[in-house]
Amino acid sequence: MKTKLFFFLMICLCLSCAKQNRIIDYPVIDNKNTTTMELYRVELTDTATILHAEMYNRPNYWVRISSGACLEGLTSGKKYKLLGSTDFELDKEVYMPESGNSPATLLFEPVDPNEEAVSFIEGPEKGDFRIEGIHLKKQPVTPGTFECVLEGEVIDRPQSSRLTLIRAGKDIRTTPFISIPVRDGKFNYTLTADENEMYELVFWDEQMNGAWRPTYFISEKGTLHFTLYTMEHRPHSVLQADGALNKEEIRMQEEMEKLYPVTQLEKERDVLEKEERYSSKEMYDLQKRMSAAKTDEDRNKLYAEYERLRDAGKEYSEEGLALNERFKESFDGIRQWKLDYVKKEPTLNGLCLLKQMLDNAVMMARYYPGKEEFPAYPEIFERNYKEKFASHPYVKDMERIIASMNVKVGGSYIDFTAPDLEGNMVKLSDQIKGKVALIDLWASWCGPCRRLSSSMIPVYETFKDKGFTVVGIARENNNTDAMKKAIEQDKYPWLNLVELNDKGNIWEMYGAGNSGGCTYLVDKDGKILAIHPSAEEVTKILKDLL
Repeated sequence: MKTKLFFFLMICLCLSCAKQNRIIDYPVIDNKNTTTMELYRVELTDTATILHAEMYNRPNYWVRISSGACLEGLTSGKKYKLLGSTDFELDKEVYMPESGNSPATLLFEPVDPNEEAVSFIEGPEKGDFRIEGIHLKKQPVTPGTFECVLEGEVIDRPQSSRLTLIRAGKDIRTTPFISIPVRDGKFNYTLTADENEMYELVFWDEQMNGAWRPTYFISEKGTLHFTLYTMEHRPHSVLQADGALNKEEIRMQEEMEKLYPVTQLEKERDVLEKEERYSSKEMYDLQKRMSAAKTDEDRNKLYAEYERLRDAGKEYSEEGLALNERFKESFDGIRQWKLDYVKKEPTLNGLCLLKQMLDNAVMMARYYPGKEEFPAYPEIFERNYKEKFASHPYVKDMERIIASMNVKVGGSYIDFTAPDLEGNMVKLSDQIKGKVALIDLWASWCGPCRRLSSSMIPVYETFKDKGFTVVGIARENNNTDAMKKAIEQDKYPWLNLVELNDKGNIWEMYGAGNSGGCTYLVDKDGKILAIHPSAEEVTKILKDLL
């Protein structure tokens, strides 16, 4: 122990005497295979290279870093040994506290001054952490970019150690996000952007639990100050801004709240819930039984009972039903207010709002068929926004979203090109031309997707010589390791392509942006016969066609 202490004291002494000390905060990173290890700072001195990281996992779950880790220079190819860590015990299962994070300061041999970038390589195994292309020089400011400073405080959330930042409408499971640490209840991050776009800021611990409330803002030059509360707090966030775009967003929210006081309704609902007066007595009894259930079988039976109560109109009390009707009136009013806003003289705020409305409409179409409100949006987009904002990335996004509205039974599939696992680009239409085909959008991390895909294997084997084929496309994040493992386990016999980090926007094209996957059965002419059919339904259709 004394030897280790002496070792680290010597390193610290050397660092204090270093001739040069260069710090890169939030270095540019080319690729990584983990969100457990987040790198926030690189410190370069004459005697050491220091990586300042945070390790994240669920509370009481462990994280381990191997002492065999190294840095590899992308310029020289040299390897730089890991000398030790000042605050994270190496080669040990370190269990996360209630905050879900632990700092890790890693000291490596000093890198060659000519290195442009290095990669952190924990080891040769698939599950080992890899952070590739850590740039060691501050990137030059690109013309047209601006800095949007995000700062703020977190109130009454000692369990929250991290915020995630992502463009609004993107799926965090497949799109790389920015990780912002919360330290002592405060956070600060400078977002460099080249467009005014809507972003969402979310607590990582809420996302881990599967339910979260995003805080929205538009990227613009200047400083945004956030006060963030618990999910149950009304309101759950407060934004202060100097820029014109976010000032208008604040004004819009205030006007809608004044006309349609949803926050007040939520407070009333909280009171009813606390007193068990919002739902029906049967529903509260069922919820308690579901909480006490020990097995998935018991929970599934109780969930079936819940569906019966819901379908019979017995989910809510009389007070709950009356409050829900007031919610509906407010939401209808807000929807009309937003529609009137985007119809006015087009602005960037209107463009961002219309994009959000389209995203929500697509999600509604997927989960609540027949309740979406598409018709007005394409016309407003074409008339007011498409030409005026032709260079804005939202225009292409919205064109894809509008096109996805035709991906329905009786409509046509949308062609695309994607790489196979060897990197060869494959055009979908070349694979399914003249055949009845199942286009299978899936993901290694989506259990229901994989179960559905596996159920199609006997169907494929029965009809593959009669003019039927399947093409799979896997929606993966950062690399294809998990995809390859899933294919090996599930034994898919058909061609599988990959959609990595949503680069091809395939899920968006098909109106499935917020899902792990979906399947589309198309005939020989490319007409969609069924969306997300079961293996039994596919078999029945194929028997009639082939």
